[in-house]
Amino acid sequence: MPQTGTLGAPARPKVRIRMYRQGIGDCFLLTFNTDPEPRHILIDCGVLTGTPAGREKIREVAANIRKETSDKVDAVVATHEHWDHISGFYDAQDIFQQLQVRELWLAWTEDPKDARARELKQQQQLKLQMLHLALAGMAGLDDPRAKQYSQDFAGLLEFYGGPAETASLTAFSAKTAEAMKILTQLPATPVYGEPGDLITRDWLPGVRIYVLGPPRERTSLRQGQGKPGRETYGLVGWEKTFSAALERGLAVEEDLTDPQLLERIDVALPFHRSLQWRPEFLDKLKAKKDRTELENQCLQIYQAYMAEGAGWRRIGQDWLLSAVRLGLQLDNATNNTSLVLAFELTDTGQVLLFPGDAQIGSWLSWSESAWQVDGIPAGPGPGSAPKTARIEVADLLRRTVFYKVGHHGSHNATLREGGLELMTSPDLVAAIPVDQKFANLSKRWEMPAEVLLRRLQELTRGRVLRADALGPPLDYLRPPNLPPEAGLTSREWEHFCASVAMDPEGLFLDYFIT
Repeated sequence: MPQTGTLGAPARPKVRIRMYRQGIGDCFLLTFNTDPEPRHILIDCGVLTGTPAGREKIREVAANIRKETSDKVDAVVATHEHWDHISGFYDAQDIFQQLQVRELWLAWTEDPKDARARELKQQQQLKLQMLHLALAGMAGLDDPRAKQYSQDFAGLLEFYGGPAETASLTAFSAKTAEAMKILTQLPATPVYGEPGDLITRDWLPGVRIYVLGPPRERTSLRQGQGKPGRETYGLVGWEKTFSAALERGLAVEEDLTDPQLLERIDVALPFHRSLQWRPEFLDKLKAKKDRTELENQCLQIYQAYMAEGAGWRRIGQDWLLSAVRLGLQLDNATNNTSLVLAFELTDTGQVLLFPGDAQIGSWLSWSESAWQVDGIPAGPGPGSAPKTARIEVADLLRRTVFYKVGHHGSHNATLREGGLELMTSPDLVAAIPVDQKFANLSKRWEMPAEVLLRRLQELTRGRVLRADALGPPLDYLRPPNLPPEAGLTSREWEHFCASVAMDPEGLFLDYFIT
């Protein structure tokens, strides 16, 4: 393997997995050489809002995709509607329009003909409107705690790209919706994946693609957290306050074209508007010269309620702060709509797992799927007659040799028992699309989670690829704290390093399966 960081590709690998290095965001270009003509599948293309020069970087990525594919992509996969996965289709729209795309693979949650999908979209848009209003309300608070919460809150909304150019305060719509609209207007055949689907294509011989998620069950879509120590590799906690009541108010179906929308949003507020302090009422009350004793008491109560330093007891402010929890839950639910794909190379049984940002609810639902697959060799040797076999998710996980780590290494986007712990292949490699410095210092997010990263290093025996790598493989890949018995032999390590190449310009990192 070259030590200068220059590319050193095998002559014709079975698969080349290109992980782009644009920051916190997913963009993977898979090139399969199982057919005489290379076949390209693009999985996501995005970068998080706030990334320095993010738009410029994602346009560089899109230009490289054009160059590498000669403007022909067999399938574009958009796993879910988060900005760090689909912003490229918005910010580099002019570049993607020059591609010839055969098929567009989306989750069933994006199917406009699916009634359940339409319901989810309506609820998501209403919740985003409510969160946007809450964020606007926080802007007027002087409490230091409120300022901190508003920063965290704004960080959650960054996963939706912020408001669309046509959005207003009372009719919030996210840039992600526009990005998805642009994507679906590409002249490509849409394919909506359901859990349990099996995708095979004549243009992609020797590859079977299993659809594991997103789940159909409401409870699975909503579950973002798991049991620490058994289902997740870390801990997280959030205050509950008024968020449960707020969620109940938003759980109804909404007609988003209804002019009385804001009136119905009132059901989510702590008090009906008739019981709230109305600015116009108070202005009139202050202007009155002759007030009754009751009116004077009312005014005194209001002045004490709004007095400097009394913010701690204002229930309206407490409600605004609790909205952060709803934002987190909306974020979790969107992650759980991720289209989860497992690519199987039929000649070797090797599996490449791309879960998007699926969280615990989705992972737990995968065990409900199974596939009857024809053409499985009954034994070793060319004379073995093919047979029909039942394929379960646990078997796919055991044969996984490449795992795209979910949600940039967050603690709750990789299931522990029944998930990562089943990935026992001695050839397992993990890839984390992360920029740890930006996540830790700018966002105060633990990405990647320390406990998860340590376990990934153990299971892969040090073969963890990171988008924020600083140099060629022998310089940055070897983990510092692996026990000797967990490591690879020198020959195995050299083989791994020979399977990794970094773009000298730092735009991408390639991994080759030979």
